[in-house]
Amino acid sequence: MNTTTIAFLSVLLLGIWACGNSSNQPTQATDPFLDTTLQTEVPSPGEESTFEERVAAYESKDRVFWQKPDLVINLLGDLSEKTVADIGAGSGYFARRLAYKAKHIIAIDIDKKFIDFMDSIKLVELPPDIQARFETRLATPEDSKLRNGEADVVLLVNTYIYIPNRVEYLSRLRQGVKPGGMIVIVDFKKKRMPLENPPDEIRLPLHQVENELEEAGYHWLASDDTSLDYQYIVIGER
Repeated sequence: MNTTTIAFLSVLLLGIWACGNSSNQPTQATDPFLDTTLQTEVPSPGEESTFEERVAAYESKDRVFWQKPDLVINLLGDLSEKTVADIGAGSGYFARRLAYKAKHIIAIDIDKKFIDFMDSIKLVELPPDIQARFETRLATPEDSKLRNGEADVVLLVNTYIYIPNRVEYLSRLRQGVKPGGMIVIVDFKKKRMPLENPPDEIRLPLHQVENELEEAGYHWLASDDTSLDYQYIVIGER
């Protein structure tokens, strides 16, 4: 990646931070899905939007209120000696936070632009010792590119519904998870809510995700349909 790209991404990041800190007044928690300017909060891989718009949506300051990343990460337990694979990492929203908790974080995405962005943003945002824990990896829609038994925990946030042939994908993914390792899926509830994206017709009911996990050979451990307003959390074990 050349210096021009790094400079552009750094300026973009600083612009996002500036927007989020433009006022000295306390920020009120708002519902992003009731504001039509934020309807691309979680843009789908094929939708018509620029890369910069997708980054701005992923990094929106409002996301922390409905996504509750700390709550999700705390569910993963003690990660100090574990390798976590964040599949569909996007801008690194979760991966950058996980880098402070895990022994090693592998931020996986199928979009090279996001890989380049994460490689740049970690230099801007993370201290050197934390940068050393943060690895990016370009994957394909069919293959996570995890090596056999590489990950203790696999996390898929706002990603699962976009995976083609999900049961086949999960079956192959098992090879990359250590025996006894955990898979955590966070995605949008299929129920009436003030949300346009992702559209209701592509969202999956909770029980279907549970069934697909078991069909792919995982042991379903637990589901949480209440902690997040718009999403469920499903946990399985290899």
